[in-house]
Order: sequence, then structure tokens, then C-alpha cells
Amino acid sequence: MRSEDHIVVHIKYGGLEQVYEGPVEAVWRAVNKFFSDLLPVFKLVRHATLTVDLAELIDDLKGLISFSEGKVVILVDKRRLPDRDIIMLGLVGAYLGYRLGSLPKETLSSAEIRQLLEKSSKITSTRLSELKRQGWVERTEDGEYRATPLGIIKFREKRLPRISSRVRESR
Repeated sequence: MRSEDHIVVHIKYGGLEQVYEGPVEAVWRAVNKFFSDLLPVFKLVRHATLTVDLAELIDDLKGLISFSEGKVVILVDKRRLPDRDIIMLGLVGAYLGYRLGSLPKETLSSAEIRQLLEKSSKITSTRLSELKRQGWVERTEDGEYRATPLGIIKFREKRLPRISSRVRESR
């Protein structure tokens, strides 16, 4: 195991102290479980709030997206996907990449989305409007776009299984 794949997290809460050590992903999952199990209020808030489980999202997007040079990269054949799925992969990727520290922001400009989509400005704008009406995407104050928590959850439930099955079929 490389040293950058190894992490140590020390948690002190009241009289309780816990140390987690090992691969980054395993420690991250253990720390999240620690907070969920130890603090019932976190569970209540989590059930009352639309939240995205980053560990599950990482698993769901494995082989579909990656990050390179501060950008989201879609790894699958985009010709096999509807435009809205490509946009959502890009925006969900930006959300994830930002939270993982791989990207500088969680939003994409319309030009960045157009580049991912490889379509005209008009088509890009039309698809973004459709996603906004569904509540899956919102436009920020600075004119960029981001996936909403509802959008991420619905995309994971409704579209990612279809995308994954199309990718498996093409291999």
C-alpha cells in the first residue's frame, strides 16, 4: 500500500475516543458510520434532509467518470447516452470532484457543459432548461450550473442503473 493511500483519523467526542487507520476509503466509511451510530441526532437530520452519500456515489460512478487536470472526464461512449444523462454525469461528477478535493468548484459553466455534450449552444440550453424544470439542476448566481441534491438522488435512482447496464452491454 502506498503511503498516500493510508490515513489515520483520531476522533474525540466527550469521553469517547476512537482512532481509525488504514486505506482512505475504508477509514472514510468507518468515520461516517461512527457519526451515524454514535450520534442519533445525525441520523434524524440525515433522514429529514436530502443528503448524498459520497461513498455510495463514488461506487455508482466507478468506470463512468474520472477527473483529470481539474475537469470532469466522462469515460463511457457518449454516443450511447441521452444528452441529459451526459449533462448529469458531468454535473454529478463536478459535485463529487469538488467534495473530494479533485476539482476547484462544484459547478460547470454552460461552455464546459457544451464541451462535455459536444452539441450546439441551443441544444445544451434546451437540455439544461429541461433539467432545471425537473429540479435536477439549478443555475447559480454567477451563471454556472450545479446538480441539486434532489437531482443527484433521482439521477442515481432513475438513470444510473440504465447507464450502467448500457455500458455493460457495450463491453
